[in-house]
Amino acid sequence: MSPLISPAALFRMRFSCPRRETLWPSSQSQLDERCRLPNMAGISGVPDIMELFVAWNPNGLAIRAIVTGVGSSRWCAPTRPEDSDGLHLWIATRPTGQSHRAGRYCRRLALLPAGGGAHGHTAVALAAVIPRTSEPASLLENDSVMIDSAESPNGWRIDAWMTDEALFGWDPTENPRIGFFAAVVDRQLGHIPYAGAPDLPWESDPSLWCELDLKDR
Repeated sequence: MSPLISPAALFRMRFSCPRRETLWPSSQSQLDERCRLPNMAGISGVPDIMELFVAWNPNGLAIRAIVTGVGSSRWCAPTRPEDSDGLHLWIATRPTGQSHRAGRYCRRLALLPAGGGAHGHTAVALAAVIPRTSEPASLLENDSVMIDSAESPNGWRIDAWMTDEALFGWDPTENPRIGFFAAVVDRQLGHIPYAGAPDLPWESDPSLWCELDLKDR
């Protein structure tokens, strides 16, 4: 599918990410309508299946994804997180400039609503590989990402709080803009990116990622 906007127009697209003092547990999270990211499906030329909400505080970054139109079957394998159904996130806690290769401050997370393997049907957050990275991300510490999920007849919802321990280099005061990208991986629909055309190499190229502008309110 041809992109409806050019790669140049997508370059460093920036979205506001408000500060919220309570990000976890998800039942008390302050991810309100002002935390909703704009719907980019129409101009990116991808199916309109995801709603995203983001917020931050000094202790980490929270996200909520509501995905519809993907049916009720999930394929999740902890040994193959890159291919598993769920929400995949790319985060760079330090500016990457014009670099086309991810480095130590870049992390990919696979947030899997159905878990898989020893996790059964419990949602799980796993580190996933960024292709062509110049330096692998640090290990993902246990319990550094809090996650829960709920199933619906035609989709799922995920809430996740990525603590500062999960985000190497996290320092909102020093770096109030972070690299950010998201995609839904679905066994039937394939890879559905947020704010990017499917045929661009956003899985490996941080110059194609968006930015989150970490606002104080």
